[in-house]
Amino acid sequence: MKVMLATPPWRSTERWPPLGLLYLAGSVKRERGDDVVVEDAFCRNLSVDQLVERVAAERPDVLGMSCSTHTFNVTMDVLRGVRETLPDTVIVLGGYHATFAAPWILEGYKFIEYILKGEAERSLPRLLDHIEAGTEPVDVEGISFIRADGGLFERPLALIEDLDALDFPDRSLLGDFEYGYVFRGVPLTFGKFTTMSTSRGCPFSCAYCSCAAFSERRWRPRSAESVVDELEVLYRQGYRECVMVDDNFTQAIRRVEDICRLVRERGIRMRLFCEGRAGHAQLSLLRKMRSAGFEVIYFGAESSSPKVLDYYNKRQTPERTAEAVDNAKRAGMLVITSYILGAPIETREEMLSTIDFACSLRPHGVQYNILDLLVGTPLWERLAEAGTIGAEDWRTNHRVYEMFPENASREELEALIDKGYSSYIGAWRSASGIMELLRTLLINSTARRIVAGNLANPAARKLIASGLRDR
Repeated sequence: MKVMLATPPWRSTERWPPLGLLYLAGSVKRERGDDVVVEDAFCRNLSVDQLVERVAAERPDVLGMSCSTHTFNVTMDVLRGVRETLPDTVIVLGGYHATFAAPWILEGYKFIEYILKGEAERSLPRLLDHIEAGTEPVDVEGISFIRADGGLFERPLALIEDLDALDFPDRSLLGDFEYGYVFRGVPLTFGKFTTMSTSRGCPFSCAYCSCAAFSERRWRPRSAESVVDELEVLYRQGYRECVMVDDNFTQAIRRVEDICRLVRERGIRMRLFCEGRAGHAQLSLLRKMRSAGFEVIYFGAESSSPKVLDYYNKRQTPERTAEAVDNAKRAGMLVITSYILGAPIETREEMLSTIDFACSLRPHGVQYNILDLLVGTPLWERLAEAGTIGAEDWRTNHRVYEMFPENASREELEALIDKGYSSYIGAWRSASGIMELLRTLLINSTARRIVAGNLANPAARKLIASGLRDR
């Protein structure tokens, strides 16, 4: 059969390859030998009509799409258009939102035949066997569908235990599209760029995140050998920058050390980016990572308030975050920290304290977010238990100011976000800040590339000028 896999239409400057779809494509091709087409409408900034036209031109037997809560409604617009254009194409939906809202979706959107919950590398090829044979897929892991008698059939979500058994993603399926990352108009990656997944799942249960539920709090790593084998393939293909998209790359310290050792032994010279947890950021580990090419690390700090961190079930302290940032700097890494503003229990003074905390750490980059309330997260479950969820609320993303307008308005939170960014820029305006920046430029090649690549960028100059003025 001909199988088409697509991301939803969107407009994004975070152009990261759709690894999930590439893993599915690899499994389908290995298990069945089908003709598989991958269309990354998300990163290509396609419209609904453009994606429907692409699907119509391919005329697949089966169309599979993934969606998040943010992209659910636009995904439904696409699939409705596909059904009208190609009435015989079988439609399969997956992703986080589909996993947590499967019964509602199947009831409200009859043009969707099947939903695959969780990780579908095993379940999609098996479902295709049934579609081709015209049989009911009751033995498919993670499946939800409406049976011929009108009843709902569901199986628990599926997880892949042996990640080493999966084929490496075939990035050639994406064509010659140039991936990379631009933040607030400032390019942060240069040259041939991609992403990698070296583990899946999360053993923690942060209240704002659905990853724990999607993975049943089971963290599953690839072996160090498998990770470095893929890195070596990428290096030979000309890739020089790679983001590890794991939620918990540093979860197992010994594994990270083995990865770093193998990278050095094989002579792989790439600029690597990853996310770390503040509790797994010892100076000795970060120095080994830096020597293997890990030049950028991201920490989810979220708040400076212990009360707010407890509300999020973050299981870390501001002091631990400060130590992690200091260790990463001492190791010669660029450090990015992220923060969430707007918890229902959070005061304006606490949000301002978080902004001050970020300035005191003086990371090389910051990210501020307004709290989202998403299906599948513990926060959503709390709202459901309290009876504050409306019958149609599952269809869309909800910013905290929509559910708790009495705590802080949209205008107030957006003003605080702007203040956070401008204050962060201004925090470097000191003799010690300038000296630290110069030292970073001397020892970190990624820092030099970012600065050199943005010397003539008006967006970068505007951002810096705004921060210096507001400080």
